Amino acid sequence: MAQVTYMLDACALIAYFRGEEGGERLVSLVEDEANGLAIHAVNFGEVYYDFLRAGGEENARELWVRALLLPMEIRRDLDDEFVQRVGAWKVRYSISYADAFALALAEREGVPLITTDHHEFDIVEADGTVDFFWLR
Repeated sequence: MAQVTYMLDACALIAYFRGEEGGERLVSLVEDEANGLAIHAVNFGEVYYDFLRAGGEENARELWVRALLLPMEIRRDLDDEFVQRVGAWKVRYSISYADAFALALAEREGVPLITTDHHEFDIVEADGTVDFFWLR
């Protein structure tokens, strides 16, 4: 797997699998072997949850298998320093706890966060601490 060049949040992967607006931008990143994509397991779990809620267990399991075939690393960072950064992001911006995992991991790796979630991240982008790759 290539060095991590982009971090994914849940809504980016959901847009990709549902063929939503912006999903095609992620398709081109996935197809470029020079890119190293990663997602935190917490955010990957959000994608599973979304498909489970919308389409049931069989749909969610199918998504899980398809997602595991992507050239994407599932990260499980949970050391003390990382968890403290997650908490700091959550408090500073009042974002969802899961989105704080995506931010903390993008920050740790020094890579842009791929997302569609302007509602959560526009305020973060304005500070310039983390770079974003907007799918839409």
